[in-house]
Amino acid sequence: MKNPYWRNLLRILILLVMVFVTRANASEVSVPLKLDYQFLRRILQEQIYTDQNNTAQVLEEQKDCSKLVLSNPQIGPDAGRIRIISAVEARFGSRIANQCWHVPAWQGFIEVFLVPSIVPEKPVIEFRVVDSNLLNREGDKPLITGMVWDWVTQHVHSRLATFKVDLVVPLQEIQALIPLMLATRGSDTAQRTLESVRFSDLEVAETGIRLSLQLNLPEVVKQPMLLTPEPALTVEEALRWEAAWQRWDAFLTFVIKQMAKDTEQVDLRRALLEILLDGRYDLTESLVDWKEGTPDPVRGLFLKSWERLSPILQQMEITLPGTAAIRYLSFITAADALKAMDQVGEKIGYEISADGLRRLARMLAPELEEDPLVYRFEVDPELRRLFGFGLPLPVTEQTPDIDNGSWFFFAPAWAAATPDRALIKKLNRWVPDAAEVEAYLPLVADLLDYTAEATIMNKDLQGEYHDFFRRLSLATAWQESCWRQFVKKSGRLEPLMSRAGALGIMQVNPKVWRGFYEIPALRNDISYNALAGNEILHHYHTDYVLIKVKYKETNSIDHLARLTYVAYNGGPAHFERYRKRSASKGINQVASAFWKKYQDLTASGPLAVARCYEQS
Repeated sequence: MKNPYWRNLLRILILLVMVFVTRANASEVSVPLKLDYQFLRRILQEQIYTDQNNTAQVLEEQKDCSKLVLSNPQIGPDAGRIRIISAVEARFGSRIANQCWHVPAWQGFIEVFLVPSIVPEKPVIEFRVVDSNLLNREGDKPLITGMVWDWVTQHVHSRLATFKVDLVVPLQEIQALIPLMLATRGSDTAQRTLESVRFSDLEVAETGIRLSLQLNLPEVVKQPMLLTPEPALTVEEALRWEAAWQRWDAFLTFVIKQMAKDTEQVDLRRALLEILLDGRYDLTESLVDWKEGTPDPVRGLFLKSWERLSPILQQMEITLPGTAAIRYLSFITAADALKAMDQVGEKIGYEISADGLRRLARMLAPELEEDPLVYRFEVDPELRRLFGFGLPLPVTEQTPDIDNGSWFFFAPAWAAATPDRALIKKLNRWVPDAAEVEAYLPLVADLLDYTAEATIMNKDLQGEYHDFFRRLSLATAWQESCWRQFVKKSGRLEPLMSRAGALGIMQVNPKVWRGFYEIPALRNDISYNALAGNEILHHYHTDYVLIKVKYKETNSIDHLARLTYVAYNGGPAHFERYRKRSASKGINQVASAFWKKYQDLTASGPLAVARCYEQS
């Protein structure tokens, strides 16, 4: 069977093994491969049930004077065997004097038991029929014996005996692919690697057939360990390091976006966005904490994200039809292969290859023409749409005139006291000194009220959360920036930026929210930054916190503020740790500081933020 799906599946298995450059002694790697029953049912239908409406016309009445039709096959395990049960429509006849004479038609089911095995010296899984039963419509064994029984079972057995999974063609492609991915291509060790590829350890499990793909990685002379401290990165090394983490982020974004396009299930899209955000937060933390001479963290990020993606891939594979389902099965197996590689990582060592990531991306989207590893900064409208953020936010500085019509989706309350364009420009160039704080803070409070109200109306937030959300917005901006968009450094005005690269009054991190917001506007426009921050707050509040926590289970609705802010500050993973009381001391301290600000604003209003400037 020259099945392109299997070609893709096996190609990705070897690709994941060889996408990394080996550096140590030879090691045997065993990659688990699971063929679940939904997948086997699709292959069965492709080979056996190929007639109209996914039936198997074993005998045709006009041609054979008998009719035997199998339909609706179901496949599953039975005590170490494979059980296939099909609906049967049978009508036995004999041709006498050029006419067909029939016995009464019979309808019911046939269950057939098969034992799979790998053919010696061939990458083929065959299925040997070992037993069968005829069942009536109620699922009981009918009183059918003799000629009819023999006739039905003979034809059904012979048809199902042709079922097999032929991996000859994929193996040939693997053997052509390996030399291209080996650091030792063209050597004797590369040839030995090619010869070592084999399938083994087949077993029937509750969820499907399991087997292993095994191969020996080539020997590479291990470099002696340096005892001297690592020197500072050269410019070229720094650029390579930057390119490595950017292509990892681009790859993760591409994969999650492609998965989101392939499902309409809101809960799965939420889970995918959570993985994307946590992956980016993890990347941001690694960039801040990484030190010269320590291992490249990209490999760990890759493994961590795949570990979380795997169960979602499994859910999607069950619901997707045809080619898409096979592609997702390939990715499920890829995650398992990566785990196997990680178990021997210290022995062989590997690093992520850009070409390998590109090949993996194109396994998921074969028709892709663009480079999936391009790290783009501009807003991606499709990314926003897929994850429920709607149309891109308007950029204030690009709006010709700010009037009621220009902000058509904002609240009427803001339109009644709309600050003119000159005032927004003033805030975009204003770093207040001590004498200006009392004048500065009310204007910023108005701006934050405006962006909170715009978010409330645009996102159709439930009425019971309106006042809560306004307080949440004010307290978040206080905690993040002391209501500042800019600071002065050496007499120059610069956007407020954290050590991790978060920007402006709401400290929106471009590395985390790349593709969702205009980065120049986050840097230079206090209104845009505030609107983006409020949109993120809304996302965490409605699409995350409220999904997992019902405020009626807490002391008050305001308790949700602390939970929402923890997610805003550090991503979904911080929220989970905080909620489960396993958060670090740092996370707890940040949550406590925010909670105090939230309470102070509730009690004293915007001028409470003046304390922040007294401390500075």
